[in-house]
Amino acid sequence: MNPKYSPLKSSERILLIDVLRGFAIFGILMVNMPLMYEPMTQMMLGAKPGSSVVNIAAESFIKFFFEGKFYVIFSMLFGFGFWVFMHKKQEDGSSIIPVYSRRLFFLLLFGVSHVVLLWVGDILIYYALLGLVLILFRKSSDKKIFKWAVGLALVPTILTSLFIGLIWLGSLYPEAKSAIDTEMQRGIEELRQLVAKVHTIYSTGTYSETINARLEEYQTLLPSILFFYPVVLGMFLIGFLAARKGIITNFTNHLQFFRKLFWWGLGIGIVASSLYAIGFRYTITSIPNGWSLLTTSMHAFGGVSLGLCYVSGIVLLVAAGKGENLKIYLAPVGRMALTNYLSHSIICFFLFYSFGLGLFGKVEVWQGIILTIVIFFLQIMFSGWWLKHFQYGPFEWLWRSLTYWKVQPFRRMQ
Repeated sequence: MNPKYSPLKSSERILLIDVLRGFAIFGILMVNMPLMYEPMTQMMLGAKPGSSVVNIAAESFIKFFFEGKFYVIFSMLFGFGFWVFMHKKQEDGSSIIPVYSRRLFFLLLFGVSHVVLLWVGDILIYYALLGLVLILFRKSSDKKIFKWAVGLALVPTILTSLFIGLIWLGSLYPEAKSAIDTEMQRGIEELRQLVAKVHTIYSTGTYSETINARLEEYQTLLPSILFFYPVVLGMFLIGFLAARKGIITNFTNHLQFFRKLFWWGLGIGIVASSLYAIGFRYTITSIPNGWSLLTTSMHAFGGVSLGLCYVSGIVLLVAAGKGENLKIYLAPVGRMALTNYLSHSIICFFLFYSFGLGLFGKVEVWQGIILTIVIFFLQIMFSGWWLKHFQYGPFEWLWRSLTYWKVQPFRRMQ
């Protein structure tokens, strides 16, 4: 007998979750935009020397308000979705895990296609892989989940500290210090050459050349997953725990908690995000030192703190009856999160690459901020229009149909 499961009906969706997801999509585009019109490996070399005051201000704006905050929100919502999926109604009593695993398998394929065809900065691959890890925690105690979440959030800081310690120990011996310095300089020079190479290819190359360059960039960026995705998994667990405790679904019963979280997150987030924005100007992420430790740790602390502050602020606005516009404009974007996320890359692919408008490397940071706002405004309009005629976004419909091995209804009944 085939297990019978079906996706949530529109009436069963939690509107607040869609609002938060739509809000996260905006922040993710703001952070990703500079990584779409420049080689993504450029970020490993730190801030560009000789930037104008306007660009420095624009970069600092993104670092302070956006970077590290919105993937935290998106990751918590993924964990929330995992809990919802694990508690779907089962008509024949069979396990939901095979269906969930199939769902992640197709998400993985979306991610691989995203990297190969469009953009190197995909998150879907690791969401799919880490989503499988969540299965191991589905029956864990609240205490265990929280401990793991905190521990995972600290991994980037711990790893950076260990690397700094190892380099310090090596520097006690003159020959070792010379070898370490030489190797670091060699690594930086190779990175600069790669950045220059892919910049040229993305600006003037053929489509097949851009694919090869993108895969080379992706391979270079792989070690950095240790400094990013442990926090993602930690936020998965926080979202899963919040769903289990009913903190979001019954948010009106937890308003005091959200008030405290808002103010604590704001206070810690302002300090940590300020230090991160300042530290970024002096950090080369591929060199472990005091500056890289500062930026790594403040990226994590500031991201989690302000991310939770943003979530709490939206919850409190909705609870106070002041979030109607958020529901009208952000919820449709959130309902089509996968489509809108992939649309970012599709749009920017044709804006920036040589076989499109060819704007790669020609966009200033402040212009990228304006472009982000314009694209997101268009996505708000498009998402609202689309969902008046269709039940799901196009990629959501495809994903659901593959997940359940059944073509899902697409058009809305008039």
